[in-house]
Amino acid sequence: MTTGLTYLAAEITYGTRWVNLNDGVNYRIGATSTRESTQKTWRKTTAQSPILGGNYLVHAVPEMVSESISVWIYGADQTEVSDNLFTLTGLFEQYDYRLRWTFNEYRETWRCQLADATMSRGQVWTHSLMASVALTIPRWPDVTRERI
Repeated sequence: MTTGLTYLAAEITYGTRWVNLNDGVNYRIGATSTRESTQKTWRKTTAQSPILGGNYLVHAVPEMVSESISVWIYGADQTEVSDNLFTLTGLFEQYDYRLRWTFNEYRETWRCQLADATMSRGQVWTHSLMASVALTIPRWPDVTRERI
């Protein structure tokens, strides 16, 4: 039995295909803030009884979940870095898409909506032919989990 993380893939749908966000050539998932914390909240309807004290839960539905990931973008020259950067941001500007995470033999698939992005192309990274994108992704609360 192997311990630790030996395989990590993060893929996003674009049309009918999956695009790998951790291919090691154009994109790499960054450790900073990626899936650091997730908060699940509920939209609740409560009622008060005129006889008994306290509030009583009548109905609840889960709210959208916010996930954070960061991606490093690479290229052979600045033109390729720019192309890869704007391709990546375009992928996350879809109104509805799927994001699939695979860790070793475990997989999660999320249905997501339009993400917020913060891009960074500082001087040091520009000379190193790289850029960074931090994404905040709203996803549906249901997750498809499977062992592969």
